[in-house]
Amino acid sequence: MAVEAGQRGEVVFLPRVLSLPETLGAIVGSVIGSGIFIVPGMVAREVGSIGGIASAWVLGGLFSIAGALTLAELAAMLPRAGGPYVYLRAAFGPLPAFLFGWTEFLVIRAGSVATLAAAFALYFGQLVPAPEGVAPAYWRMAAAVGAMAIVAAINVLGTKLSGRVQVVGTALKVGAIAAMMIGPFVLGEARLENLAPLWPATVDGRLARGMLAAMIGVLWAYDGWVNTASLAEEVRDPGRNVPRALMLGVAILVAIYLGLTLVYHSVLPMERVAAAATEKGSPRIVAADFCGALLGRPGVVAISLVVMASTFISLNGNALAGPRAYFAMARDGLFPRALGRVHPRYGTPAAAVIAQAVWSIALTVAGTVLTATPPPTAGLPRPLLSAWGVLHETPLYDLLYTYVIFGGAVFYALSIASVFVLRVRLPDLPRPYRAWGYPITPIFYLFSSFLLMGSMLYQSFAPSVAGLAIIAAGLPAYLYFRRSGRESGPRSEGDQAAH
Repeated sequence: MAVEAGQRGEVVFLPRVLSLPETLGAIVGSVIGSGIFIVPGMVAREVGSIGGIASAWVLGGLFSIAGALTLAELAAMLPRAGGPYVYLRAAFGPLPAFLFGWTEFLVIRAGSVATLAAAFALYFGQLVPAPEGVAPAYWRMAAAVGAMAIVAAINVLGTKLSGRVQVVGTALKVGAIAAMMIGPFVLGEARLENLAPLWPATVDGRLARGMLAAMIGVLWAYDGWVNTASLAEEVRDPGRNVPRALMLGVAILVAIYLGLTLVYHSVLPMERVAAAATEKGSPRIVAADFCGALLGRPGVVAISLVVMASTFISLNGNALAGPRAYFAMARDGLFPRALGRVHPRYGTPAAAVIAQAVWSIALTVAGTVLTATPPPTAGLPRPLLSAWGVLHETPLYDLLYTYVIFGGAVFYALSIASVFVLRVRLPDLPRPYRAWGYPITPIFYLFSSFLLMGSMLYQSFAPSVAGLAIIAAGLPAYLYFRRSGRESGPRSEGDQAAH
């Protein structure tokens, strides 16, 4: 295993420069982005009772913990750049691995970045209104594009630099959230009577559908715990530090998300939380309503700054972790070779970082145009006009995260399933950490994933099918790389043994 950037034959490795705090910051700082400041309003609308809302956040946390406990075994066993790409290739071969990287680039990671940038811009627009003559949607788009460009530049200039930004930013955002959780009690604004109704009046199919719909938003808020695994090649002592970061990081997230959600509800009555929205032009976002109730206009300004800072750090975490999959694919000859280059001065996968930023910006611009521009009355096929009409009525934030969650759920489930395959196929490969609770934890994760994906197909059929179509579109690209004989790069120890 190479411990610094350089070449072994034709193989390029990334330097091990990340310590445990930076690895922990990569998971906590990138996961706490916009979800906890926006999603609780949607969860309240779908569920409508404190017990159900708390259950949704706890179930989402248990789901993420089960995934993290399993992924920690894979990351410690195969500490290579790319995370799920590496495990899928070792367990199932290059095709599923390629399709993950393809979908990660087109939808999962780039969509996550674009969604976070949309949330950054949403709060930026509240703090700095659009100048006269500039449409608010395009003003927010400019803010989102600027944020993505800045974090891309940071990640080109150095992994260590990006890691330090992540640690400082994560500490600041966790401190700000702690202040939000303590503030209502200090100011005497927390009221137990607001924590009502405790449970729904009836338990029926409508409640079950509401819980499943709420889980989509909850899991978006938790999305990103896989980031640490993608960085394993650059983590010092990955056999110890990656499992520690995964397990500690997800535990911190569960505590923060559940605690802050209950604090929101202790200040705002249920109907007011449920009314918080991401509809176009609405100022009623749950965290802004919460801080406004506590401090008035200064509270709205404060939360806007907090969310902007939080999403910026989360953008940085995604720019840090995401490009490693494309870098690994290019290193293996399954993506354009240029994306597998290490910057000669900074030791970063600069081309992969820039490629992710460019595509995320393109998604943001396209999404803004579709949501801000009414569809024409004629001139296009009816299905396209209908789809455009639906997109025009959908908030950009909601539009993006629906695609992200479905695409991610498919491949994260396959990655977790690979632990079963690799225990059989590679039983002698050193495992510095073995998944706690095996096989119950991965089975629980997989069962929950299939339930979630079924719900998404039912609730959001068109975006889910579009996600499947994007995955299928990777088949011709895979065949191109295979037939051109470009798959010749390195493989992890597990991949070599499996092949």
